[in-house]
Amino acid sequence: MTDKPKKVLIIGANFAGLTAAIKLPKTCDVTVIDPSPHFEWTPGIHEILSGVKTPQGLRLNRSEIITHAGHRFVQDNVTHLDVRRRRVTTAGGDILPFDAAIVAVGGISNNYHIAGVDSHTWPFRSVAESLAIEKRMEALQHTHSPMQVVVVGGGISGVEALGELLRRYRHRPEISFAMVESGNQLMPGFPKMIDADLRRLCVEHRVSFHTGESVARVTPKMVWLASGKRLPSALTIWAAGQAAPPLLREAKLIRPPHTWAAVHQTLQSRYSTSIFVVGDAAALPKPVSKQAFNAIDMGALAAQNVLRWLADEDLKDFSPPSKPLLVTFGDLQTYLVAGKTVLANKTLAGAKEGVYQLFMAQTAPQDGLQAVPGALRRLRKSWKELVVPGLQSIKDFRAAPECRTLKRL
Repeated sequence: MTDKPKKVLIIGANFAGLTAAIKLPKTCDVTVIDPSPHFEWTPGIHEILSGVKTPQGLRLNRSEIITHAGHRFVQDNVTHLDVRRRRVTTAGGDILPFDAAIVAVGGISNNYHIAGVDSHTWPFRSVAESLAIEKRMEALQHTHSPMQVVVVGGGISGVEALGELLRRYRHRPEISFAMVESGNQLMPGFPKMIDADLRRLCVEHRVSFHTGESVARVTPKMVWLASGKRLPSALTIWAAGQAAPPLLREAKLIRPPHTWAAVHQTLQSRYSTSIFVVGDAAALPKPVSKQAFNAIDMGALAAQNVLRWLADEDLKDFSPPSKPLLVTFGDLQTYLVAGKTVLANKTLAGAKEGVYQLFMAQTAPQDGLQAVPGALRRLRKSWKELVVPGLQSIKDFRAAPECRTLKRL
C-alpha cells in the first residue's frame, strides 16, 4: 500500500506563488488559492496610464496555468490561517488542510493611518487600479480646465507612473504634476544621480517635486503636507509603499508590529516549520528588494525546500540573484541600475519589454500554436509603442551617443 502524497498549499499566486506551483511536480497534491482569476504582470501596470499596455496584455489566466502544471486552483480568499492545526479557512467556507504551506500573499497599500488616504486617493498596485486611474484621467482632461495631478511616493512605482503620465499628457498645457516623497531624494535607496537626472528631464515640463515632505491629510481637492504646504489636486495617486496583509499577523507569522513575516534564509518561517513565506511578504535575515525577479527565485527555492522538508532533508539557503534593475520614465528615459552604476538610455525600454515578453510567453499555459494569438497581441502593441521608438533613437547614437553612465554627485 503506497502512502498518500503530502498536501502542499500555496496561498497567493502572483510571481512567487505561481512560480512555486509551476516548479512543484505533478506527483504532489498541490492546491493554489487566490481571490483573483488573473495573474498580473505588475511591473507593467504604469503603462496602462499612457495606453502603451492594455489590461488583457498584462494578464494571464491563473486556473489554466495551474491546471497545466497538474495542480488545483481555488479562486477564493483565505480568511484564516491556522498554523498549529495546519489548515486554512476561505471566505467561501472551505476548510483546507495542509502538510506544508507556501505563503505568497504579497503586500497591501499602506495608508500610514493618514486621514483621507482611503477615501480621497487612488491606489496604484494592480491592473484594475491602474485602469481606474487611466479612466479618471480621461474624464478629467475633457474639462479643459487647469488641473494638477499629485503622485504620492517617489519610489519606482511613483516614478514610473509619473513617466507614463508625462508620456501621454505633457503636451497638454492645462495639466501639471506634483510628486511628494518623504525621503530626501527621488527613488530612495538608489544612487542619487537618478534623482538629479529625473529633475533635469522635468525642467521643461510642468512638474514640481516635494522631497523630504510627508503627507498630513488628503481632501477631495487638496493634499496637505506636514510642513504646511498645500497642493491642489484633481487626482491624487497613492504609490507610497505597502504593508503586510492582516492575515500574516493574525496567524502570528509576524510578531513585532509594522514588520513583515520573519523567515530563515531558507524561507522557512521563524515561527512555524511547516510554513514557507516568499515574495514581498518575507523578511529575510539579509533583506532583499521587493522586486519580481527576487519573488520568482524565492518561489522556485520554496518549492524545492518544501519537498526537502517533507522528505526530512536539509534545506537550501536563498541566494539573491545579482540582476540589474530596469526603471522606465515614460518615453523620456530608461535607467539600468547595477549596484552603484547607472546607465541611462531610452533604448533600454526595449530590454525591459523583452523581459516582459519572455516571461509571459514562458508562463502562458497553451502549447504550440495555441499560444501564438496572445503573444502576437502583446508583441504588436509593445513593438509599436516601445521597441520601434527605441530603435529609431539609435540613429542619434553616432552623432551624439545617448547611452551614458550617470555620474555620482
